[in-house]
Amino acid sequence: VNTLIKNGILEQFDQIVSRFPLEENPLAQMPFQLNEAQTTARDEVMTLFEQKNIVLLHGVTGSGKTEIYIDLIRKAMEGGGQVLYLLPEIALTAQIVTRLMRVFGSRLGVYHSKFSDNERVEVWNGVLSGRFQVVVGVRSSVFLPFDNLSLLIVDEEHESSYKQYDPAPRYNAREVALMTGNFQGAKVLLGSATPAVETYYQARLGRYGLVTLSKRFGEAGMPEIELIDTRKLRADKKMHNHFSADLLNAMESKIAQNEQVILFQNRRGYAPVTACNDCGYIPKCQSCAVSLSYHKHAHELRCHYCGYHEGMPTQCPACGSRALRTQGFGTEKLEDDLKIMLPQANVQRMDL
Repeated sequence: VNTLIKNGILEQFDQIVSRFPLEENPLAQMPFQLNEAQTTARDEVMTLFEQKNIVLLHGVTGSGKTEIYIDLIRKAMEGGGQVLYLLPEIALTAQIVTRLMRVFGSRLGVYHSKFSDNERVEVWNGVLSGRFQVVVGVRSSVFLPFDNLSLLIVDEEHESSYKQYDPAPRYNAREVALMTGNFQGAKVLLGSATPAVETYYQARLGRYGLVTLSKRFGEAGMPEIELIDTRKLRADKKMHNHFSADLLNAMESKIAQNEQVILFQNRRGYAPVTACNDCGYIPKCQSCAVSLSYHKHAHELRCHYCGYHEGMPTQCPACGSRALRTQGFGTEKLEDDLKIMLPQANVQRMDL
């Protein structure tokens, strides 16, 4: 081969080959049409951007905020600017990227920690050279070297996942995005169905623009919500273990119709506290000083902060009494109760 090159029969040259097989389809037509509410919200955002650098898009779940983001990204790119679309979790990027690729093709870059170092370097260089006009990424992407950034979108801006705790540097990507927008003269759009208190406060004060989407897209309606005062039912002795009669009836009805039911409980394990009836001793984590949760299936006490665990004692370590009792309830307790109260149901627990 070297001889052929030397004799001029073959030519040797270097060519950069992308690791990202994106379609060459920049600025394609939108694969959807905004409805009236979305169009109004988009226009309000653009109007507010003429007056303020930061706008909060407060839209209920399913209201179609993503379509508004895509339309605003398209307009920013048509003006020659770059766009950063921040997401709180890596798991969310795949579905968003699929939708954005249909519109922006090879102008789209993706950046997160699951990529190899070489892949991230390629995105970094692509942003620096202007090859990527829009980047979808998680919190670390706020440090990419944008040269002509015109719009930052922080989706689900309330999420705690935007906060980097460990390792250093410790930062909140949402706040970094706000500062980046200020430094580079870019507009920042914060989106959420449940805005952070501090964000909503700034919007109510008028420091941020505020646009609201109160209805779901299309024919989808809002769920019916019923609040039940379990304290009153317990006082009247009308609770069935940890379930109200209304909840049990609703579950039985759905199961009879071959439908599914999801119950959410904010505590893992069988019970959050184990205590001695005689002396009041409560086993606590040696490192975290919090009460250990009882896990019945493993028959042990666990700390949900650091992972410390120990066997469930048969008697009180402080006074020797065997009068140990559990207090409160977690997912394991609910699972056991449901198997007794709804024997016809296939009950599964997921609390990883």
